[in-house]
Amino acid sequence: MQTNYIKYFKSLLFLSVVVSLGFITTLSSCSDDDDQGINEATLFSYGPMPIARGAELRFIGEKLNQINTIILPPNIEIGSSEFTEHTDKSIKLTVPQEAVEGFITLLGDELSITTKTKIGYSEPIDIDGSFSPKSIKPGETLTIDGDYLNLVGEVLFTDRVVVDSSMFITKSRKQLTLKVPAEAQTGKIAVSNGAEDPIIIYSEEELNVITPVISEVTPDPVKPGTALTIAGTDLDLITAITLGGDVAVTEFVSQNATSLVMTVPTNSLSGQAISVLPSGIEIVVGDIVLIEPTAAIEDVKDAYGVGETVVIGGSDLDLVTTATFTGGEATPVTLTDGKLNLEVSEAAQSGDITLATANGTAIVVDGFVTVKPVATLPSDATPLDELAIVSTLGSRVKTVLFGDIEAEATETVDGFKVVVPLEAETGNVTLVMDNGETVAAGSITINAFTFCAIAEFAAESTTVGELLECSVVNGENLTNVMINDQDTPFLLVGTKLYVAVGTDVGDNKLTLVSGTTNVDYTIKVEASGLVETVLYNTPVELANWSANYELNVDFSSAPADSYVRIRYTKTNDEPKMKAFNGHWEQVYDGADNADNAAIIAASDYIDLPVSLFPYSDWGYSIILQGDGMIISSISWVKDFSPPTPIWEGSAQVSGWSTSFTALTWGGYDFSGLQVGQTMYVYYTSEAGGDMRLGNGNWAALPSTIAIATDSGDDSGEGNIKITGGSSVVSFKLTADDIASIHNNGGFGAYGGDYTVTKVALK
Repeated sequence: MQTNYIKYFKSLLFLSVVVSLGFITTLSSCSDDDDQGINEATLFSYGPMPIARGAELRFIGEKLNQINTIILPPNIEIGSSEFTEHTDKSIKLTVPQEAVEGFITLLGDELSITTKTKIGYSEPIDIDGSFSPKSIKPGETLTIDGDYLNLVGEVLFTDRVVVDSSMFITKSRKQLTLKVPAEAQTGKIAVSNGAEDPIIIYSEEELNVITPVISEVTPDPVKPGTALTIAGTDLDLITAITLGGDVAVTEFVSQNATSLVMTVPTNSLSGQAISVLPSGIEIVVGDIVLIEPTAAIEDVKDAYGVGETVVIGGSDLDLVTTATFTGGEATPVTLTDGKLNLEVSEAAQSGDITLATANGTAIVVDGFVTVKPVATLPSDATPLDELAIVSTLGSRVKTVLFGDIEAEATETVDGFKVVVPLEAETGNVTLVMDNGETVAAGSITINAFTFCAIAEFAAESTTVGELLECSVVNGENLTNVMINDQDTPFLLVGTKLYVAVGTDVGDNKLTLVSGTTNVDYTIKVEASGLVETVLYNTPVELANWSANYELNVDFSSAPADSYVRIRYTKTNDEPKMKAFNGHWEQVYDGADNADNAAIIAASDYIDLPVSLFPYSDWGYSIILQGDGMIISSISWVKDFSPPTPIWEGSAQVSGWSTSFTALTWGGYDFSGLQVGQTMYVYYTSEAGGDMRLGNGNWAALPSTIAIATDSGDDSGEGNIKITGGSSVVSFKLTADDIASIHNNGGFGAYGGDYTVTKVALK
């Protein structure tokens, strides 16, 4: 009973100690004999845990005054004389620096207690402020003193430069050695355990990282392309030097701690030079002044002609890379006997010659003058006179200015010729050379003229079917007007001239004729939709096929691609008509051909190509027969409006391996196609080839088969032979063409080799 009570008391006491000594984190067991008597020493706990070496370790129990020795691992005996406290219930001692992790043994005279938990140690990394040397050059060895440095995984230098443990030279608990990296900068250093969430300990002092000192730069000034020497200390740390113009040099002729020799790039500029260290620190080298060439024309001449040589001498001309005459282009140069020999080009103008070096420096050389034409003008002239001017350098005179009015010059054997502009007035004449230079040639008197000339056009352009209107002078002397060298109708009302411009769209030549004097102008004729010109308007009744109406209608003024429009009024429900040309060849059947008869009945005019009516030598050009209609007029018509694009782009068709399918199988809505519309396919081709214009199933449209045959294709498959260049293939849509497109997936282009650029309808 007494034994159980003692055990219970010991348990309560143990719990009390644990509760009251919260700093003790590790508890020991009693001796191996759990039934030992209460009069023997008993250990309840010890701590704190983990504990730092050099800190005080405390043991709590009963009868601890019986303990006279404590053994710490690995085998450190601490006698009672070394205890800092020794009572019945407590023992305190200082943990030696040599102690390691393990079990602790407490010894008495006839007593041994071993802890059942190991002692553990806190090992805080520490820099005790001692590193050497305090000032160091990158690449030299740095020694760091402290404690627990064996646990260091990284050493950190300013600015964020990390050296990991694999690069340490030596590592122990008390000391680290390593080489200072080239990227390190002056500042505090730090050590880290290298963990993912590291513990970092900084030094109190800064480490001074040595940087170069520049003492001298020679020569000054320095010539680009030659050596520049920099003297100083620790120059072997420099990795690059940046010169003016932001030109960096990273390779040196030689380099050591006290001297750095580099070649000055020819594209660098004068200005401040900066040395760059691996750490990114920049150190000013100084202002570098570069030698520039000097130059002048030697044995300068009064003037230089094309092909002659200008010799330029001076100093350091080997730096010059190009030379540019005023008005000319930069030309590469080379030295001959230390001089520049420049050949005068046609583009060269009088003025400065600019020499340029590789770095863009410009050296201006003055004194260059070109040879100018010398011309002899007549004292007077009349507008439109062609003057034969005797002149030197006639080949170089390109235009002549009569005041501000320009006229083109043409070279002759002994000078040049020029036509006096109609607008020329008495005054100064200036020659304009091929290089753009101008030469004052004197003055000339411009005589009054008597031929008819245009003073002002009413508009910049004229539309097909309308009259050109202009104001003229000397209209009383006008004898004829021509368009493109063909006589054309005109009407002169006072000073207003009205001219029929014809049907050629674009630029046309208008000529006013006054006796033997012709005055030419360029006029612009524009298209404007449908133009209809009535050629015959005497009513003709076609009734009961009772007569053949042989009409002498003059189709000569009609454009070649125009149509003959026959207008009529129907007199019954089934009007019919046949048409013949002037040789009684039938060109249209509107009676036996049911389709044509239906068209006649549904309309009030028909259009027939003017090319069907080429004859008038029998006294008539068109013959009409029919019934149920009155012919009201016969005209030529042409639609001058441009075709309407339905697709534009660039689609290559190559050797039947690719095709133009942008308008096939739903690519375009062809439901609005009409018989008589013209389809245009624009293309470009380098060498020509075959073009098949067909439906979505590759079959050629019926109308294109004839075009293919005419082009030289005898296969019957509609392969149109095309030539190189840019062109267009066009054809009029028939009912069969439209049916083929509607029923077979639209329109496509096949063959090769060409590129479709546009498809249009009109």
